[in-house]
Amino acid sequence: MKTIFLLITIALLTANSYCQNGEWTWMNGNNVYNPAGHYGTQGVFDPLNTPPALYETCEWTDLHGNFWLFGGSQLGENLFGDLWEFKPSINQWAWMKGTELMNQPPVYGIQGVPSPTNEPGGRGFGILTWVDYLGDLYLMGGSGYSGCLNDLWKYNIVSNEWTWMKGPDTVNGKGIYGLIGIEDTSNCPPARNETSASWTDNDYNLWFFGGITFDSLYNFLYFNDLWKYNLGTNDWTWMKGSNHFNQLSVYGTKGIPNSANVPSGRQVYAKWKDSRGNFWMFGGDDSVGFKNDMWKYDILSNQWTWMSGTNESGNTGISGTQCVGDILNVPSARWENRAVWTRDCDNFEMFGGGSPVTNLISFAYNSFNDLWNYNVSTNQWTWMNGSLSNNPMGNYGIKTVSNPVNLPPSRAGSNSWKDNSGNLWMFGGLNDSLTIMFNDLWRFVPDTTCPLICLGEGIPQVKSEQSVSVYPNPCSNSITLSYISIAVKTLFQIYDVTGRIIYHRSISGNEGKEIIDVSNISSGVYFYLIKNDKETLQGKFVKQ
Repeated sequence: MKTIFLLITIALLTANSYCQNGEWTWMNGNNVYNPAGHYGTQGVFDPLNTPPALYETCEWTDLHGNFWLFGGSQLGENLFGDLWEFKPSINQWAWMKGTELMNQPPVYGIQGVPSPTNEPGGRGFGILTWVDYLGDLYLMGGSGYSGCLNDLWKYNIVSNEWTWMKGPDTVNGKGIYGLIGIEDTSNCPPARNETSASWTDNDYNLWFFGGITFDSLYNFLYFNDLWKYNLGTNDWTWMKGSNHFNQLSVYGTKGIPNSANVPSGRQVYAKWKDSRGNFWMFGGDDSVGFKNDMWKYDILSNQWTWMSGTNESGNTGISGTQCVGDILNVPSARWENRAVWTRDCDNFEMFGGGSPVTNLISFAYNSFNDLWNYNVSTNQWTWMNGSLSNNPMGNYGIKTVSNPVNLPPSRAGSNSWKDNSGNLWMFGGLNDSLTIMFNDLWRFVPDTTCPLICLGEGIPQVKSEQSVSVYPNPCSNSITLSYISIAVKTLFQIYDVTGRIIYHRSISGNEGKEIIDVSNISSGVYFYLIKNDKETLQGKFVKQ
C-alpha cells in the first residue's frame, strides 16, 4: 500500500512539473487599458465573453470551484451592477445577471423574498462578500450611485435570483450597534465601503471588520468595529471594537493576545482564515497613514493579536532574499491589496496594492505587482515573485501560454480566486490612477519551493463510520454517496493523497443518496470527508 501511495504521489508531482510552477499566465481578457468587454448572451459561456475593465468588484468561489464577480467601478463613479461567472475548467466567462448599464439603482422588492426582478444595483469601492454552506452568495454594503450602503443581499445560483435580506433600502444609514456581544434583531452595522475584510466561521456565521464612511465635507471616517451575522436568525451582533470613528490601534506586545488589543479604524482589504478558524488581516489605511501590520483575531477568546509587521505608518518594508522567508521580512505599507489566497499548511498569499505618492485625496499613488507569502507557523513573510519597484509595466506574453518572464502590470483593487487544483487567479483592478483599469485575467501556478511549504494539508485523521458509504468502489465516472442522520449544515469534500481538496459541495441533510460526478479526476486513491456541526466522517475510494 505504501508503494502505491508513493507512486501516485510521484505521478502527481511529475504532472505538476508541466504546469510551469512559479509562473504567471495571461488567461483571458485584454492587454489594453479600459476595454469595454464583451457581454454576449446572458447565461451563455463563450470564449469571446469578458467583463469590462473593472476596479474593486466583489468576488466569490462557489462550491464547485467556479468564480463569480459582481459590480465594480470604471473611470471614477461609474458603477456596474452585473453578475458574472467564470469556469476555470473551460477558461470562459458568462454574463449571468444585470442590465449591462452603469449606475442602475437597486430593485429591493420585499425583504426576505427572492424575485427575478430584484437587483442590488450598481455599486463598488469595497463590497463585503461571503459564501454560505448551501453555496448561496452574500454581499453587503459598498458605494451605490448616491451614497454608502449597509444592505445585505443573497444570490441563489440555481434560481438565479437575488434576495434583499437585511438593512435599509436607503443610503448612508447610521446603523444600530445595540450592546456589544448581544445579538438583537434591530442591530444593523452602519453604512460603509472600502473594506473586503470578511470571513465565514466554522459555524457558518458571517463576519466583517472596518471600512469607512464620510462626513458632510467628505472627510473619511474610519471604522474599527467587528460584526457577526447569524444566518439562522438573520440578526447582527456587534462583537468588538468601537462605535466611534477614527480609533487608533492598541498594539500591545507583538505575538501576545490581550482583550485590550484592537486594530485601528481603517480601510482594510487583505484577509485570510487559518485552519484553526482564526481570522487574519494585513495593512490598509487609517486616519494616520498606511499600514503594514498583520493582525489575528481568535473567536473563542474574542481577542486580537498583533502578529507581524510594524506599528508605524508608511513603513517601506523589508523584502529580504527572494524565496527565502525571514522573521524580519515584511511587505511595504499599502492598501487595496485585496488579491489574496490561502494555500496549504496555513500559507497566505498577497499580490500588489498601492500607497500614495502625495496624499490620498489626490488619488495619485504608486501601485505594486509583488507577490508575497506569509507562513502562520513560522510567522515569516517571503517575497515570492514580481518587482519591488513602483508602477512596473509587467509583461503579458502570449495568451494562455506560461512563461517565466510573464508578469501582471502593477495594480490595486483587483479580485482573486483559487481553483480546485490550487492555482491562483486574479482579475482587473487599476494601475496608478482612476483612469487606467484592466479586465485581464491571470493564473499563477505556485512553486512549493518558493518558499518551501508542505505539499498538502494532510489527510484529516478522523474515525470512519458505518453511517456513510460510497459505491461503487472502485468507480469510473461517478460515485453514489449514501448516508444516515447527517445534520443540515453539511459539506462533502474529496482529497487526493497529498491532502489537497479537489472537490467540495454542500449536501442535503437526514437520510439520503447523492450522485457525485468524478469523471474529471485522474485515476488513483482518494479520500472523502463529510463535515458538519455534529460529526466528521471519512472514507476512501479508488478511481479507475
